[in-house]
Amino acid sequence: SEDVVAKQAPDKTASAAQSALSKGQVDKAIELAEALVAASPREPSYRALLAHAYLKAGRFQSASATFDDAMKLGDNSAKTALGLALSYSAAGRHRDAVAILEDWRDAIPVADLGLALALAGEPTRGSAVLADALRNGENTPKLRQNLAYAYALDGRWREARIMMMQDVPADQIDARISDWAAKTRPEDNQLRVAGLLGAPLRSDPGQPTRLALNSNPVN
Repeated sequence: SEDVVAKQAPDKTASAAQSALSKGQVDKAIELAEALVAASPREPSYRALLAHAYLKAGRFQSASATFDDAMKLGDNSAKTALGLALSYSAAGRHRDAVAILEDWRDAIPVADLGLALALAGEPTRGSAVLADALRNGENTPKLRQNLAYAYALDGRWREARIMMMQDVPADQIDARISDWAAKTRPEDNQLRVAGLLGAPLRSDPGQPTRLALNSNPVN
């Protein structure tokens, strides 16, 4: 079974989980990563891998618990911090998301940081971070499109459209604006983050009890 393989060949299982995740086989990635965490509960990188799989699956509550566990165990990568902030935003925990983003603002790439702030209920601040980076020469399609979205979340539709015109074919702009406009209500947190990640919207039973960090104390 997966659990036996995870115990005997954790590195192999981890790379299989990573590979499944990059191919969009999210349920398979979760199954493998859960087996890894069950076999090595104190290994932060396995928890982080599982958390990214939950995030991609639209299981935001499980993701935030698992990212948090990974960080408690010593994972200190900006990618994990960003994942935690996004999963908090999806769950409507904006204050927690902003606190993480502030702690990690020097490590998270600015294109991600600005949009994550906007998704955490701080669109004015997020768009300011992105506009500053753009003025300072980080003129990439990703940054421009994240700025367009941050403007949209801030209700600045004219600026959003102007920014979008730099990268999006003219005949697709109205459709994208409509899509964004359909997700601007405060209660649409989950919808916005899921849309950004290409994740499904699904109910989340939470992290399986057998994987809970407090049931795996330090020896």
